[in-house]
Amino acid sequence: MRVVALIPSTFNALLDVEAGDLARRRSRSAAATLAIADDVASLRASVRDAEILVLAPRYGDWLREVWPDAQHLRWIHSLGAGVEKLPFDLLRETDVVVTNSRGIYSDSLAEWVIGAMLFFAKDLRRLLTMKRWEPVAVQRLEGATLGIIGFGSIGSAIADRATAFGMRIVTARRGEPVDELIASSDYIVLSTPLTEATHRLMNEERIARMKPTAVLINISRGSVVDEAALIDALRHHRIRGAALDVFEVEPLPPESPLWSLDNVLLSPHSADHTRDSHERAVALFHRNFGKFQRGEPLENIVDKQAGY
Repeated sequence: MRVVALIPSTFNALLDVEAGDLARRRSRSAAATLAIADDVASLRASVRDAEILVLAPRYGDWLREVWPDAQHLRWIHSLGAGVEKLPFDLLRETDVVVTNSRGIYSDSLAEWVIGAMLFFAKDLRRLLTMKRWEPVAVQRLEGATLGIIGFGSIGSAIADRATAFGMRIVTARRGEPVDELIASSDYIVLSTPLTEATHRLMNEERIARMKPTAVLINISRGSVVDEAALIDALRHHRIRGAALDVFEVEPLPPESPLWSLDNVLLSPHSADHTRDSHERAVALFHRNFGKFQRGEPLENIVDKQAGY
């Protein structure tokens, strides 16, 4: 059984840990061989007789380029939760099973959301720049309304923690209307997958529906938000602020106005990066690998029709 790991070490030093861990565990199954691909050419050469592909999520679009060579694939696993770059138009026509690592990152992302809300409620930016004694009133999270758009494992983890703060929780799942949630929420969290239906879900019209005192928090994908419309609303203080871990273009370009806005909390798509997050993702894959070998149902199967 041949396993191909598409984990380019040039992207992130932490991915070296993943690749090394896969290589170390290779000997645990005499029936498995492992190949590491770090570009399209090596992927094309490796995937020809591969049954399993393990990949870092942002390189999923490379599979389209080598698809004619991937004749023996039976299972694709994403080491991240996002799978929007996979060629689902091709995968839907096959029996290839797709799984992801949803649930692995929920706790860290939920904690980041709580931190982002506290950042605005307690005006922590002012404290960082304060040069003289100047008391000011702050806000409580208790009693505030938190709207969560996308109520999967991440949304649920956020709600659990926010409930402990005494917040009122309103949610919207796939296909449910969001306009009333947006208009009534003090904090709006985007934790939805990126699909055709959620692309620029927070458009200019919906951003205009937010309270002027509301904060938008995005931990899903940058393209769920119309970034230009958001920047305009932030510049003119039509909303209180935004906490962003993801962006339409990553890395965020140096010329982006977001860098200079004082009502934005920026994070370089790392709210889910903990010291053990990649180890946990690899451990989930190996747990699934054992199930695959035994012919058992796999964890975290992705709905290929829905795209997540």
